[in-house]
Amino acid sequence: MITCGIVGVTGYAGLELLKLVEQHPTIHLEKAISDSRAGMTLSELYPWLQTGAQQLEPFQADALVGIDVLFLATPSGVSADYIRQLECFDGVVIDLSGDLRLPSNLYETWYGKPPVAAFIQTEAVYGLTEWSRDKLLTAKWISNPGCYATAVSLALVPFVQHDWIDPTNIIVSACSGITGAGKGLSEKTHHAKSNENVQLYKIHTHQHIPEIEQTLNTWSGTKATVSMSTHLLPINRGIMATITVQPNDDVSEDEWVHRLQNVYGDEPFIRVQQGEPEIKSVVGSNYCNLWVYKEERTNRLTIVSVIDNMQKGAAGQALQNANVRFGLEETLGLLSQPQYI
Repeated sequence: MITCGIVGVTGYAGLELLKLVEQHPTIHLEKAISDSRAGMTLSELYPWLQTGAQQLEPFQADALVGIDVLFLATPSGVSADYIRQLECFDGVVIDLSGDLRLPSNLYETWYGKPPVAAFIQTEAVYGLTEWSRDKLLTAKWISNPGCYATAVSLALVPFVQHDWIDPTNIIVSACSGITGAGKGLSEKTHHAKSNENVQLYKIHTHQHIPEIEQTLNTWSGTKATVSMSTHLLPINRGIMATITVQPNDDVSEDEWVHRLQNVYGDEPFIRVQQGEPEIKSVVGSNYCNLWVYKEERTNRLTIVSVIDNMQKGAAGQALQNANVRFGLEETLGLLSQPQYI
């Protein structure tokens, strides 16, 4: 049995991770950690949880002896405070925030917060699971990708890696459900503001932009440039990224679909689709669905990626990374089908 702790278990991502771990046959929740709700039980907060009798504990680094993997389901900046206290922790740390994703200078620029120690950030493995398995096997620090970054990177890495597109001419229009903004209430996420509304936010300034560019550069050796606009949708969960690119090869739409299927054909959580994209096709699951279309008039390609921001974009991918890191079957605890209705 592999023991785990979840820091920030009362947030959206932490709660999603808790539900997934609850169903996992090998990973056992040993510590449910919440500084803000310490002393309460999970059943007091969430009466419907099977593990509701477990008491929430405050974060104490010296109380983590015997924990094999610690998930940090906390906001950026907050995770960094915990990471600084975990230098001597013997287990694996999987951080769901952005605090380990970027070099110190880029992190300060895009997040506006003090970075963690440079050596920890340098040692951290970026956990885009399908493209990071070998490095994950020995990682102590795992940086879980951002939700938008996961959707866009899974769509684009094959295209830049094989030089199928111009990497300097990538335009992304992406939209997310309200849970992507976190549990803290803001004017944008207040019901009266978000209901029956679509909001464009962080125009060309979203912190996942450098993360996407860094990922594409890592797996292609090219200098990718991404323009991205992000939208908030009046739905609970789900992400759709619509990506416009200029292809280097003049081949048919069927050939583009075939190429993408060849890349991802053996991946348990990547499904190359045909037809019309929709977010509901992945909500409640760890799947990423991909489509590719060719516009004959302009010879441009439209690539569409949909994920559940709480699963493949956060908790599901974190558990997938833990499965790989500990040599378990990668799909353990993650094969729930989309809710759809």
